[in-house]
Amino acid sequence: MDEIEYKLNTNNSVLIVNAIDKLILTIKSKFKPSERQKFVLENEELKFLREKCSSKDNMVSLTACQGLLALVELGVLEIAHTMSTVVTLIPSTHNYSAIISTMAGLLVLDLKSRLIPGQPYKCQFSMRSPQHPFITILQKNKDIDDIVLAQMHALCTHPEYIVASNSLELLRPVFLWLTCSPQGSNSIKPWQLLISLPESAAQINLLVACLSCQQIRDASSCERSFSVYRCVSEGLRSRPEMGAALLAVMACTSGELMIHGMDPRPCYSLIERVLSEGGRAAVAGLVIMMLGGNLVHTSALYLHELFHLCLNIITKYEFSTICLNSFVALSLQWLHLPSYLTNNALKVSSKILEIHQNMNRDSGLFMANIKNNAVFQEIVHVDRKLYIHYRLLDTWERLRDEPMKLATWFEGLMKCNDQVKMEFMPFMAGMALERAGDENLVLIALQGLINLVSYKKEVSVTLLPILLYKIANDPRPKVKLECLRGLPLMATTKENVPALVSIFNKLKNKKGVPTSQLIMMYTSLAETQVRCFPYLQELLSDSSLHTHDLKWEVELAKAVAVKRICEIRPSSHGLELVPVVSSLLNRWDRSSAGPVSLSLEALRYLWQGAAVAPPGTWRALQPRLAKDNRIQVQISLCNLLSECPALRVSSAEYSDLLQQTAARLWLFISDSDHPEVIEAACRALAGYKIEDYTLKDIPEVYRRTVKLPPSYCKTPADAARKPEDVLDYIPCEIWPEVFKYTNQSALHCVEQLVSKLIAREVRGYRSGVYHEREGGREGAGLSVSSVLRGVMEGLRKQMVSPTYDYSDAVLLSMLASLSSEYPKPLPPFDLTFLHEGLHRGAPMRARVLKLAARQASTAVSAKRLIENFLSAIDPGNCEESDIILFFEYLPIFCRTMPPNHLRAPLERCLSDSFSKVRVKGQEEMFIRQLTFIKECLDCDKIHDANRTLLSQLVENYYTVIDDDHVAWPAYLSACSSLVVSCVERMSSPSSWWEVSPPLLRKSSQLRSLLAANRLAWINEIVDTAAGHVAEQEFTLRCFLPALQATDVDLPTTREWFLQLMARTQVAFKETEEESARLYLCDVFFLSVVVFSGLWRLEPAGDLLVTDRDARLELAPAGVSLLVERDGWRDYTTQLLEWLCHTRSVTRHAGVSRCCGRAVLALRHTKAFHDHAVWMKLEKNFDKLDVCCED
Repeated sequence: MDEIEYKLNTNNSVLIVNAIDKLILTIKSKFKPSERQKFVLENEELKFLREKCSSKDNMVSLTACQGLLALVELGVLEIAHTMSTVVTLIPSTHNYSAIISTMAGLLVLDLKSRLIPGQPYKCQFSMRSPQHPFITILQKNKDIDDIVLAQMHALCTHPEYIVASNSLELLRPVFLWLTCSPQGSNSIKPWQLLISLPESAAQINLLVACLSCQQIRDASSCERSFSVYRCVSEGLRSRPEMGAALLAVMACTSGELMIHGMDPRPCYSLIERVLSEGGRAAVAGLVIMMLGGNLVHTSALYLHELFHLCLNIITKYEFSTICLNSFVALSLQWLHLPSYLTNNALKVSSKILEIHQNMNRDSGLFMANIKNNAVFQEIVHVDRKLYIHYRLLDTWERLRDEPMKLATWFEGLMKCNDQVKMEFMPFMAGMALERAGDENLVLIALQGLINLVSYKKEVSVTLLPILLYKIANDPRPKVKLECLRGLPLMATTKENVPALVSIFNKLKNKKGVPTSQLIMMYTSLAETQVRCFPYLQELLSDSSLHTHDLKWEVELAKAVAVKRICEIRPSSHGLELVPVVSSLLNRWDRSSAGPVSLSLEALRYLWQGAAVAPPGTWRALQPRLAKDNRIQVQISLCNLLSECPALRVSSAEYSDLLQQTAARLWLFISDSDHPEVIEAACRALAGYKIEDYTLKDIPEVYRRTVKLPPSYCKTPADAARKPEDVLDYIPCEIWPEVFKYTNQSALHCVEQLVSKLIAREVRGYRSGVYHEREGGREGAGLSVSSVLRGVMEGLRKQMVSPTYDYSDAVLLSMLASLSSEYPKPLPPFDLTFLHEGLHRGAPMRARVLKLAARQASTAVSAKRLIENFLSAIDPGNCEESDIILFFEYLPIFCRTMPPNHLRAPLERCLSDSFSKVRVKGQEEMFIRQLTFIKECLDCDKIHDANRTLLSQLVENYYTVIDDDHVAWPAYLSACSSLVVSCVERMSSPSSWWEVSPPLLRKSSQLRSLLAANRLAWINEIVDTAAGHVAEQEFTLRCFLPALQATDVDLPTTREWFLQLMARTQVAFKETEEESARLYLCDVFFLSVVVFSGLWRLEPAGDLLVTDRDARLELAPAGVSLLVERDGWRDYTTQLLEWLCHTRSVTRHAGVSRCCGRAVLALRHTKAFHDHAVWMKLEKNFDKLDVCCED
């Protein structure tokens, strides 16, 4: 050992090598394979060799490390143990190059030992566990990247083909770690190394994998990503498929650079250079549209380069016109507000605008040309913004020549929630600028953009110039009108107000727009922005007319404006418009009925807002409108007077107001020949208390039969007095006369008035009213002013002793009033007289039965009548009309009659109608009966016992009605209203003896119908269908409407979604059936696509059910968009965990790829960074294959 130590200290490389060689031979000679473990730990020479690996002398340490490697080759040491030994030497080493080169040698030996002839090599190491030794070394020392890279290069260019050909697989975890780690250095050397290697499928796949992981969540990551894109684009100029993908990504990155305060101009230059290299022109349109999004964020400093880049693109390449439309639409905001800082840029922008105006309609399918670019597809699916725009363009190009399909698809897009529509905004702006396309599509796009202003007011800054441009350049009147209507709404942003006022003033001065339209625009402007009211007030006060104006049209516009302002701001601006209201009320010609009517509506809002006093207003109005016979004015006056009861205060002035206005309303009821006026008057009078007016205020025609009660006629002089001069109440006798003498075509209005008065009366009854009186005088306890008493006694007289001056229509109307829905039952009147009405025609019979059904719980006579009616309900022995009445009044019977009276007729009717359902022409009866039963079940006032009875009867048909039965839709609708326990018993697979396909299909439909309000209903179906492959598509079809109808933002929806993820993970552990696993994934991804709103991107919505690939295509972007919603952001971590787990356990390549893409789509989120999800990405790329033909 002394000799070896001496030679090692000589600083002579030959002697050092000789010394280490002797040491190796000594170790080899003492080694016994049977005592390997003990030998490795206790051998002194081996300890000495390990000690020299950490020597300060570089030559000694390097040679000693070579010695360790030699011992592995000689079979003394094991590879794995030696790797661990080398790693432990890192903290004490002075020569990292020696340690790393030794590790490289060990990796080569390990590679050779694991090779199996005929099978590809699979690296045993990963970024996590077992961790690649190079990664371990890099984590322990941050400053040795160059040394590791040198060894990686040596391995990749190893002289042995077997090593070089498998080097990328061997080093794959290291490349991923170096290029994807957020904590790593910003060096592009790993990229340069990867690009410098000979082109191969493994190289391209690894390169795409690394590119997919680049983040742009902050300034440093943006800068790093851009450096990477520049390096790759320069190194792979011969790969057009890579260049096309990078172009789209760089267009997105340029916007992020600006958002994070960095200079995007180098990125613009790079885009222009890459695009010019050939084979990449198909993405030109997509690049233009993505660059258009930068116009919202860019500063004036970078504007010229942005416009210059786009000018070069549009002059050199072909693309879809909508891409240029989108860019021009978003650039108009800069042209709208020019400044000295943007002069040069706007000159270029003007050239772009000129090109746009001269561009012809295109027919190219540019997106279709890049569908086969596997690199592009891999990159685009992990970037939400890029994918959405790519998908929009692709669909638009495919449907462009099919107007009906295109319109249906685009209308569906506009039904998305505002968050999703913000993602579509550049595309919507492009559609709005379409000149040769369908006018309806342009209008829909404009409406969608205008509606976005209420969601995000900053949109108005971008949208205002678009509207102005369309007004100036689009010849279509409807488009111009839509834009004019939208202009005032742009005032939500105060910065737009001066421009809008200036524009409106120009329109007013040039007299090119009708005054009526101007008034409406100024009104909308004043509604949007309070400080713009003076402009409207000035216009309303101006009585001058242009030569092309119609007087009635201007007055109508003024009245509408006044009404709208008084409605939203009665106490402030409404009061200032009283002079305008007054002048409009002075119009007497018939064409002014509309303005006068609207002015009265405005006064109504002023009364509600306490801006003007009703008594004074009425004193001014009464002389003006006393003889006004215009129908519209009378209706509005009634609506105005309907506000009086709600404004009452305890003063003589208000009491007089109520009495005078009530008298006026009574006159309308008695004298008007127009049912609509009578209806308005009755509706208004229903709000008054009977005490608000006297008998004298009621028209004479209604009080002719009123006589003074005996108590008021004690002397002949007393008896000679007029009742209206004596009585201080409204006698009940007048109400039959109101029915009798009111316009017969308006009886339904009187019916509504009387019903509301009776409802108010019934609501005040005490329990004593419901006690039966002696001598059969039920109801005699009601006061002489009772409306109910008057109508009931009048009806009784006409039923028992008809005078025939009451028409059947009047009697039917009185019956309808008495049989209306009231908060309490009517008192127990003697209703034996109703038997007389059962034989006076079908309408009378129906009303009599309805009244008796209502009173069956309080009046013995009514109950007896209904019992007789129910016992006679027997199909074949009774009229079909009676069966229909029975089911029509079933909700009433179920409130007043016990189940034992209802069961028999229900069973008989359902059994008979079901037996005839197959007979042509008779199938409707069973369906109608089911519809009535559903309405009854939906009523929350029926007795629980009767609800149980109905549920049992409906349940009995569950096994005999198939889902292709003609009555199945009606039956399914009825089942959806059953009690929960009944639905559970019917449709729960866990309660069946055997799960059959027909039962599963029926349960799927039923539970899906209920799931629109509570998604938990489909849980059992999901679990059961997982084991029935043939029914899985059917269940997904059932789930789709329920998912679409669900409120995504409800906490219960998020809880259900978490439970779905949990059940899926449990299923992956408990079942080996791949079909069951995939079905649960299908439900998950369908939910993601629907909840995110991206399901509307698919023009053929049925594909979401029938085609798994269609779901998987949309899912990554859907996941990314879903976690942006309020409440869902907190679930990002759980989503990432689920995606990573599913990706690793599923055997389906498509699902695995989708999960990996979804994880990458979330790479910009905080959870992805905080939980180091990037370390789990390695499995994402195990089967990645994007190798394309050159």
